[in-house]
Amino acid sequence: MNFEIVVDSCFNLGNAYAEKHNLNVLSLAYIVDGEEYAGYTKGQDLDYAAFYGRLREKAPASTAQITSVQADEMCRPILESGKDVLYIGFSSGLSGTFAAVRTALEELKTEFPDRKIYYVDTLTVTVGLGIMTECAVNMRDEGKTIEEVHTWLEDNKQKVLHFFTVDDLFHLKRGGRLSATKALMGTALNVKPTLMVNPEGKLSPVGKAKGRKKALDTVAEAAQYADANLFGKIFVVHGDVAEDAEYVAKAVRAAHPAFTVETFQLDPVIGVHAGPGVIAVVMMSSTKQRDS
Repeated sequence: MNFEIVVDSCFNLGNAYAEKHNLNVLSLAYIVDGEEYAGYTKGQDLDYAAFYGRLREKAPASTAQITSVQADEMCRPILESGKDVLYIGFSSGLSGTFAAVRTALEELKTEFPDRKIYYVDTLTVTVGLGIMTECAVNMRDEGKTIEEVHTWLEDNKQKVLHFFTVDDLFHLKRGGRLSATKALMGTALNVKPTLMVNPEGKLSPVGKAKGRKKALDTVAEAAQYADANLFGKIFVVHGDVAEDAEYVAKAVRAAHPAFTVETFQLDPVIGVHAGPGVIAVVMMSSTKQRDS
């Protein structure tokens, strides 16, 4: 293995996975009530309950992207050690992080002409980025070259599907994903939107459900598109609602016993925008491409 994988912290598979598989994690940041927190710190688990508790109180919250300087500081030592770099970034349609890291990597290419430097805008987020990362790790460990891994990621990134619903429209409104009028109407009518990530890596509404249970059932039903030949797992990610996540995971397991179903807490950097109560099902599919 002569290359290292660099990934954004919102890949959402956690500290233990990153350390076990020798990942280099670039940490985005989230700000709650004026105090900044790292989205990833090696060896430290996040306090999800405290974070989502603050969001439920409607504390002011925002996020900060990775800078070119941070990317340089992480990637330069890898290149100096004689190894190549593959950066797997989350959607440029949702953050300027990918552009900032790409700028740093292009500059490093001129300084290290003998090293291979590749990057992938996965157009995915949270455990969708996690799926791309896990696939890259598996290929690397099988002895695939950096070129082979990069090509596979580019060829298959649009096959990652994300279906999700939110419980409180306030956070989508605050992040500019939903108008104030639609948020107020949806809240008053108990309408729960279902959304997905489109081909540009942005959020697109795909339907509405009346009530929480119907929304959860709709998200669980989306697992029908999963293709075990591409990726044998279906991920369920949630914003501090473990009971709802288990409800969805149980339904997915019952309907699709050939898959491994894993649940995760949603990374705070993404959680700021989705809010507590978000539930997503994420998979790879060859039969249904992303809707625009």
